[in-house]
Amino acid sequence: MRKHQVNKISKIDFMKLNEEDVMFITNPGRMGDEDGSTFVVKNGNELFLYRVDGFMYPNRTKTEEYNITIEEMKKQFPKWHEAWKHGNEKDYKGKYQYLYMGFGNGLSVDNSIYNEFKPYLNKLVEEYLKDKKDSKEDLKYAAIYNVWQEALMKMLEEKNIMLK
Repeated sequence: MRKHQVNKISKIDFMKLNEEDVMFITNPGRMGDEDGSTFVVKNGNELFLYRVDGFMYPNRTKTEEYNITIEEMKKQFPKWHEAWKHGNEKDYKGKYQYLYMGFGNGLSVDNSIYNEFKPYLNKLVEEYLKDKKDSKEDLKYAAIYNVWQEALMKMLEEKNIMLK
């Protein structure tokens, strides 16, 4: 999988973001990605990939300008926090479809793009699981964690949309 360069975002610019423009956002868990969140924001016809971290392991070399806490994330993106808390409930209806990624990690996908994204994700999850001998249902969550960004890249590439 090719990794896309993530953008740094200052606290000032972060506080200007409108949650309605957030298309994808992860929540930290106990293993894998316990230290931050990755999110994709739509601005007009462009998508931007951001990463904030240091939730559990604050980087002492990070300046205050880039120090965004988990509490600030929850305040700035309350619909994401709601999906994180209630996304596994069958009757939950919110801005996002919530996908559990194991060990507390999760991916929230905006409902406006979810049905378009799902086939790309499903295909890569199937490929990831094809040669696994362990219970495929148990590994499904880890598969989502490992392939969601690649699925996003494939979808955007096919639609000639550039992720910045």
